[in-house]
Amino acid sequence: MSTPASTLIHRSVFTVPDADTLLDTVRWMSGQWLKKKYRTSVPLGTGQHTLDDASVLLSQAAYDDQGAEYATRIQLREDKPEATWRTTVTAVRSTTGDGGTAGVDLECFPNTAQALRGSKPNLIRDLVGELEPCDGLSRLSVNALRVTRDRVHSLLDVLCDPERQMPTLVAARPVQADPLWSDRVAGTMRNVAGDASTYLLWDLAAVDAFREAIGHDHRVSPGCVRTFMPLVDPAWAADAPRHRLMGSSRWTDQADQTWRGVARRVHTLALERPLPRQLSSVMFPDRVAEQHRQERRESMDKARLLASVPAQRTGERDEELRAEVALLNGLLDQADKELSELGRSIDLAERASTSTRDQLQAVISDRDGEIEDHLTTLDALQQARAEADRLRLLLLRQGRADEVVEAAESLPGIPASFEELWERLGELEHLAVTADQRVTFRLDEHPMSRTWAAKGWTALVALDSYAAAAKAGFNGGFYQFCMSPPAGAKPYPTKQIAMTESAPTMEQYGHERMFPTPGGERAEMQAHLKLAARGTIAPRVYFLDEVKGAGRLVVGYVGPHLTNMMTN
Repeated sequence: MSTPASTLIHRSVFTVPDADTLLDTVRWMSGQWLKKKYRTSVPLGTGQHTLDDASVLLSQAAYDDQGAEYATRIQLREDKPEATWRTTVTAVRSTTGDGGTAGVDLECFPNTAQALRGSKPNLIRDLVGELEPCDGLSRLSVNALRVTRDRVHSLLDVLCDPERQMPTLVAARPVQADPLWSDRVAGTMRNVAGDASTYLLWDLAAVDAFREAIGHDHRVSPGCVRTFMPLVDPAWAADAPRHRLMGSSRWTDQADQTWRGVARRVHTLALERPLPRQLSSVMFPDRVAEQHRQERRESMDKARLLASVPAQRTGERDEELRAEVALLNGLLDQADKELSELGRSIDLAERASTSTRDQLQAVISDRDGEIEDHLTTLDALQQARAEADRLRLLLLRQGRADEVVEAAESLPGIPASFEELWERLGELEHLAVTADQRVTFRLDEHPMSRTWAAKGWTALVALDSYAAAAKAGFNGGFYQFCMSPPAGAKPYPTKQIAMTESAPTMEQYGHERMFPTPGGERAEMQAHLKLAARGTIAPRVYFLDEVKGAGRLVVGYVGPHLTNMMTN
């Protein structure tokens, strides 16, 4: 199932405590960035400047009632064959003297159906390094800030600060130095500059002190990196899974690329943040339109002057007419350019508006799907609790209270991520999971990942339970197993089971349903379990039931919804 493409592909917004030199610094850094890009000095004066055949620079300024400049905007538009790229730098100084705000947006307006990826503008890192912005108590930096044992209490204050709005990455150096770990972690920290604050627990003493201060559940062990979301609650164990922890093996395995998801997740969160009022409400006067109007007035005045002066000789009159025609042609050319530029601006605005509307509709659909999924989960939970209460009561009536306590203490938890789910696959002894973990782990970057991982685990447990029952003599298939589960079975909701795909879907997209088996060959898998009923991702688990034949049940895919006839 496809996700509506957004024209906004990157956004970084940060608060600057000292705004006295904010506007000048932003202009200067932008000028340096443009100079590197075009290898020549670029004019930044107010107005519109054509840099080359494909690049147009717009510089704007806003002034308060006293005539003091309080905002600046520099926008670069690059019209390339594959797409139009637009980079917008905005800085606003508070008129009340409490700092300022700066933001950088990168937009992409494709000219083809080909998916395009834009890299984060280097200007963002330059601005972070020069402006030293903050997020609540945390200082944003290009490289991770070193945390020693005596500074752990300050890091805890940052994590629990209610004013913090961005993620905070905390890494702990491994016991043994590892160049690959250092390169990957340092690259990630630089990649999230301006979108997250970053800290590095410098040694084992700092790691131990941090664990003691924040508690066992929220700890960061050597070699690990945890992404702390805002509003950390160290006293609540259930809060820990909300702050994704990536183990050291993901950073030190040459073939494992899961670590890239840390920066992708941070960038996604940055896009989801609402634009601060300081940036969204600032209005810039249209100096370019005024400039064009002035040029037209001057040209018309010249044309009228030529027409009002009587010619002394025929040759002079011809010269005057030619000059007048040249002026009028120049006016027409200028009008054509203005109309073309206006049409281009309107087209980009309409495309951006359509993209925003589609994104909003997708979010509404996702939220509707979440509500439906939560209601289904709540129904299953209520049934499970009722059954557990009934069994507990029976045991207590039989005087087996010790068994009740033992059973409650030994209950395994539910994985909080797909990465954790993968680590527990060994508990499912009747399944052969051949799914590509790289595809699966990308689900952890979505806000609904914890819910999906929990449902994914429930789905795999149900498949494992069915495989065990089938090997023990159960005659039906998986659907019948869930419809009429035998004693002790762990079924999956039948409304979220599909044993086949439609014929049109298989005819057109059947190649997407070919997944690997333990022997290395690929097999068609149509049966699947739904981890979400609706939404743009709507994860699925595809499996092949060969328990009664080859004696195996193969899970070949755990990932986003595949293409079908309902996909836009």
